[in-house]
Amino acid sequence: MGIAFTEYGPYWRSLRKFCNQQLFTASKIESFAPSRKEVLPHFTESLKEAAAAKEVVDISKKLGNLNVKMILNMILGPVKKYEEFNLKEIIEELLYMVGVFNLADFVPFLGAFDLQVLFL
Repeated sequence: MGIAFTEYGPYWRSLRKFCNQQLFTASKIESFAPSRKEVLPHFTESLKEAAAAKEVVDISKKLGNLNVKMILNMILGPVKKYEEFNLKEIIEELLYMVGVFNLADFVPFLGAFDLQVLFL
């Protein structure tokens, strides 16, 4: 289980301690600075091009794409091969499916019928 879905208790506290000591340290975050700096010039250049063309820009969509690129660069490295697998669409679908209402969460005996498929 991950830290997000674990109940508060000894396991959650030890997992939080691990994350704070190993994953969220300043040195670990700073180690990804080159990959973040690699993506930012493309972002600013696309904004400059849109401004020059006097186009309307959806900043939230642009920032979402920027975040996805940064995260994928941190996870998979600077290789551009992940773009051919449509990982962004897969991640968006996964996030949608995680957030979909599940009737079995509120009426447990309906869990055997797997009604969540109906809401997708």
